[in-house]
Amino acid sequence: MRLWIFEKPSMAQAVLPHLPKPHKRQNGYVETGDGYVSWLAGHVLEQVQPGDYDERWGKFPWAFEDLPIIPKDWKLKITEDKKDQVAVIKALLKKCTSVVNGGDADREGQLLVDEVLLHFGNTKPVARIHMSAMDPVTVKKAIANLEDNTQYFPLYEAGLGRQRADWLVGMNMSRAYTILAKKQNYPGVLSVGRVQSPTLAIVVKRDREIDAFVPKDFWTIEAQFADPAQPALPFWSRWLPPGLSLESAEKQAELDANGEAEEDEECADADELQGAAGTAGGTRPAWLDAQNRIIDKAKADQLAAKVQQAGQGVVTRYLNKPVEERAPMPFELTGLQTALNARYGYSAKQVLDTFQELYLAGHVTYPRSDCAYLPESQHGEAPVVLDAIAQGAPHLATLVANANVTIRSRAWNDKQVGEHHALIPTVQAPDWNSLTAVQKHTYEMVARQYVAQFYPNCLVDKSKIEITIADERFAANGRVVKDPGWRAVFQGEAPAADAGKAPKGSTPLLPVLAEQSWVDCKAVNVAAKRTTPPPRYTEGSLLTAMKHVYRTVSDPEERKKLKALDGIGRSATRAAIIETILKRSFVEAKGKQLVSTVIGRILVDALPKKLIDPGMTARWEALLDGIATKRVPLDAFMKAQEETIVELVRAAQASTLPTIPPEAMPARKPYTGANGKPTPRPVPAGAEKCPKCKKGHLVPRTVKNGPKAGQTFKGCTNYPECKHSVWPK
Repeated sequence: MRLWIFEKPSMAQAVLPHLPKPHKRQNGYVETGDGYVSWLAGHVLEQVQPGDYDERWGKFPWAFEDLPIIPKDWKLKITEDKKDQVAVIKALLKKCTSVVNGGDADREGQLLVDEVLLHFGNTKPVARIHMSAMDPVTVKKAIANLEDNTQYFPLYEAGLGRQRADWLVGMNMSRAYTILAKKQNYPGVLSVGRVQSPTLAIVVKRDREIDAFVPKDFWTIEAQFADPAQPALPFWSRWLPPGLSLESAEKQAELDANGEAEEDEECADADELQGAAGTAGGTRPAWLDAQNRIIDKAKADQLAAKVQQAGQGVVTRYLNKPVEERAPMPFELTGLQTALNARYGYSAKQVLDTFQELYLAGHVTYPRSDCAYLPESQHGEAPVVLDAIAQGAPHLATLVANANVTIRSRAWNDKQVGEHHALIPTVQAPDWNSLTAVQKHTYEMVARQYVAQFYPNCLVDKSKIEITIADERFAANGRVVKDPGWRAVFQGEAPAADAGKAPKGSTPLLPVLAEQSWVDCKAVNVAAKRTTPPPRYTEGSLLTAMKHVYRTVSDPEERKKLKALDGIGRSATRAAIIETILKRSFVEAKGKQLVSTVIGRILVDALPKKLIDPGMTARWEALLDGIATKRVPLDAFMKAQEETIVELVRAAQASTLPTIPPEAMPARKPYTGANGKPTPRPVPAGAEKCPKCKKGHLVPRTVKNGPKAGQTFKGCTNYPECKHSVWPK
């Protein structure tokens, strides 16, 4: 008798039709022809509270003498509202002869089923099912290809290491900095997290860059040239700073148009743009800033006049080559969240929840994926998937009809596929009219990206011209689409992969020129520009910053290491991290923008670098990946975490929190009566007068949050003016 344990009921529901009949539904499970199917509801076990290890760790208010909290023997307990379902699993484990782990195919999915089996001391053989999607074809294939669960024990250990490391940081450091805040009568909890704190620091850093930003004026020079033999094709070009190559001209033009340098992972010329300009001797002229922009208007006017007077220039370089632009990769979760946030304003959590709904309905593959590649074996399923897209999203039917399933894009690469593959539609078509607006937008965006894999490359002619005139150089860039190829799938809209990357301004058709030929100078313009601050983060851009955290690191070697990682957090957790810093009021949403609050900045200022350094957090994730691949022992990882916690607690105890201004204190909502208007709190008969303020009365209160949630005490009705309280002994 085989027991299938799934992560959630919906997964069990998807598998049931493919298991032996008859099926008999019971309380918390289904009896099948050869066993049982049951389910969890996410994690049903949780780490116990510090007070469950040692009484002194549970007392409130918290005190530094009780820190650090480091359990010797880690304990889990059954989550209160999930005890009934866990009891069902326990009983079925006694009846069955083998088990199937049906958790999600990732670190957490492995952990949440394995921890239940270990909790009950299961010794029966365990198999593992991996389902990349919930459609019937994929489910049948997964059932036929069960694996030995023991080979995934390192993945379980990685999940356990993550769970314990997060607990150590959260329990110890949240207590430490809340203790410091209480000294200033701050009533809230200053939560600290392994991923949460670096994410908050990213937002704070950007906001401070904006606050400290001082706009600076600069000037650009453009000249219009024409080949005397082709007067109908005049073209504009931009002045090239001394020492800057023609190949870097387009990036410099983007920089000038933005008014401020942008971090771009694909900017191969970044070092050149920042520091190559200069004379033959290597010295940068005083009238150029670090970004090679002219900051002296008189010099700009002088250069323009010199060029205008010269009248003619010579073509010193002419490049023209056909380029094939490949289709954008299919989405991984962070990319999809970023794209939908940019286009429709959806939050990261909203996108994850929506994609999860589509996944559970069988229309798309597993959502929590960091991978943009697809297994080569799935290429053969393309005709069926494309038919499902045409049926489920009828307005895409023509695009599907023009797709060529013999095309194999770079997305199909087994070597690049990890635990999960890219987010794509399944063979099970949705009913378009029954989808919500956000479901339609989500499905369509993923579907278009998939369809694009079966279109040819976009064929483009790219031209670059360098003109030398009066010892000055000008550059022009042209781009002409010869065959749109996959771009036809997006019907004139820039694909998500191009968002924010397209060159500013037009890229016109340039004439064909011969090197060393003469061109006439028709006009010269000097344009006044002003630098602008970097943009505030949105949920979409913050997700990208978390994923590409290496961009915030200045050390070249460290930057190189971090680029190979997948940033801080994981696709499955980043949305929740953003929700947390919003909920804690460390960050607030102003329209689409995320802005750090006063208390959020104070917390970042107080935390040691180890807790806010994105590089440190990303390296922790690398160690967890090492555990999952048997390269790092779990014990070694935990020992390092414990040593770090001891060090961090000592540092916190020796520090002080920056002054918390009154405006950073959480606003207390006034008590409202039956009429909905503010009114004094009712005082129970016989309530004792407050011995401290002599104005209020001591009344029963219940702790709503924190380690003492649910406990009762007596507090003054004159709170927050009076914070006197009496706790039971």
